[in-house]
Amino acid sequence: MTRAQVMLGASYLVAICILAASAYGLLADEPYRDLPEATVFAAQGQDVVSLLVAVGLVFLALPARLTPTRLLAWLGLLAYVVYSYAIYLIGVPMNQVFLVYVVLESVAGAALLAGLWRLASMRWPTTASTRLRHGTGWMLIVVAVLFAGLWLSTLLPYAFGGSPPEPEGLGGAPYPVFVLDLVVVLPAIAAVGVMLLRGHRLGPPLAVVALIKIVTLFVALWAGPAYALATDGPVDLGPDAGPTLLLLVVSSWLVTRWWRALTEESS
Repeated sequence: MTRAQVMLGASYLVAICILAASAYGLLADEPYRDLPEATVFAAQGQDVVSLLVAVGLVFLALPARLTPTRLLAWLGLLAYVVYSYAIYLIGVPMNQVFLVYVVLESVAGAALLAGLWRLASMRWPTTASTRLRHGTGWMLIVVAVLFAGLWLSTLLPYAFGGSPPEPEGLGGAPYPVFVLDLVVVLPAIAAVGVMLLRGHRLGPPLAVVALIKIVTLFVALWAGPAYALATDGPVDLGPDAGPTLLLLVVSSWLVTRWWRALTEESS
């Protein structure tokens, strides 16, 4: 199929905004003021990964002929961008590139929705093995339940009069990861898992998008500790460190399996 010109334009604009935001985060004197030092290193590690994502978005959108798998990879990277910069918008103190975050989130979000609309209108092969579909479906459901349980184990005691949850957002506001995961991301991942188990035609392509988003996000999460170690900074691993590392490996393997399956079926 032919790649829409607006896809390339959105990719360029998102990449330029990521370049500006990441350059500010890596080079400014105090880009993430009032945040713990370990959180600053984590944000800067994520800035490095986001630069690679910006290159990936443009690379995937450049060819005039768009393959289905390249569209899925592009959407997966956009999902990472939308999630990550939503946290920058509501989870860090306002800085000089706040408006860049606004443009970035608006354009990436619109491009993601348009891409998902196009994905839904396409014909997708349904001959992937039952083992792959069911295995991925259960894995996504388990991931959603696991992380929902992890966050609720922190939030429920506070709801019944316990100590405030850790971590907290700025000024005692809800931690943005709690909001995004419990309201949007985890229900969406669980829904994709159910679609795979029920044999829905959009289950496979949406699973690839979700898995690429998971892989990219977890690479970014681990880039923070790696960046801190490389620069002799503090390393602060949260309770989700072990599960994210395991899921990074499993999700990467599943992406290769689905990529091979969809490529073979489309050829």
